[in-house]
Amino acid sequence: MGCIAAALALSGLSATATESVATRMEAAKAAHARGDIARAASELEAVIADLHGRLGKALAEFLPAPLASWQAEAPETQGLASAGGGFAVSRAYARDDASLNATLILDSPAVSSAALQFAANAPAQPNMRRVKIGGEDALLRWDATNRAGEIMLILGNRVLLQIEGDSLGSSDLLVDAAKGWNISGIRKYLAI
Repeated sequence: MGCIAAALALSGLSATATESVATRMEAAKAAHARGDIARAASELEAVIADLHGRLGKALAEFLPAPLASWQAEAPETQGLASAGGGFAVSRAYARDDASLNATLILDSPAVSSAALQFAANAPAQPNMRRVKIGGEDALLRWDATNRAGEIMLILGNRVLLQIEGDSLGSSDLLVDAAKGWNISGIRKYLAI
């Protein structure tokens, strides 16, 4: 249990949370040894829920603040086990009929899929161009006819930062919103 507690302590969990997670993991291990698979699964699900809750709370701090005169909803988190693994935290923003949705996706196959769009020929796609956000390469897709688009960044092959928008006046709103990502905070927190 010492190694587990030390690893969790490094992740920023409090001593009580570390003990709770480590205790539940030990309980799962003991239940598994007894052949009580249902109990082991239940304990591990509780550990995952606890860690996802803490991870979501921490990552939500790095989401962009609402633009001036925009309203932001509370962040939402989601485990992505059914999509091949990973974790996502998102927040919706609105002003009049315009909307933005910012999503941070961590350790998911979706990150690898999005990285393919960053290939050298990606900007040749219709309505897509490269921009810089906080010194990072980003791809901006804009459909002027529908006044909709998205901007995305990849950090360290682990994180996809994406903002999608509808009913926007211009693509500048996507760029301005993306400038609100706390990229240095994300890099520091996830050690990437």
